[in-house]
Amino acid sequence: MRRAVLAALCAGLAVAGCGERPAPVEPAPMVSSSLRFDLARFAGDWVVRQATAGAGPVRAISVLPEGPERFAWREGTGAQVVERAGRVTGPGRLALSGPGGERAIWVLWVDEGFRTAALGAPDGSLGLILDRAETGGADRIEAAREMMDFNGFDRSRLRGME
Repeated sequence: MRRAVLAALCAGLAVAGCGERPAPVEPAPMVSSSLRFDLARFAGDWVVRQATAGAGPVRAISVLPEGPERFAWREGTGAQVVERAGRVTGPGRLALSGPGGERAIWVLWVDEGFRTAALGAPDGSLGLILDRAETGGADRIEAAREMMDFNGFDRSRLRGME
């Protein structure tokens, strides 16, 4: 009796495995923000070293604190500067105001000296690697790329801004 039940179970599993399998679903990024974030240390000028396609042509970002949880976010240089109001919504979690409402950008990683940072939108639509300098720091840039990958971003979508 036991063998008959086992045989029937195996046959049922074999038949079930013959049907069409659903197409794999690509998971959304599993983004987490950095607890190391500190607005005062994050403030200042940044160079966009690498970005995903959704970032546009922005090459420079400045973060100017306006209080403990509020800041101005400036993108661009010279006459091409766009300023957005920003606020800290949680550890490493930023919200930027814009014409279409608020956009969430999370600080995924920042190095110990706040020289290099990896940022991303929680929905995976935007990824940025920022650095205080235009060149150098290859080890930190690679660490930021690894953190982007760890958070579910496709590293192959990151492009240099040179």
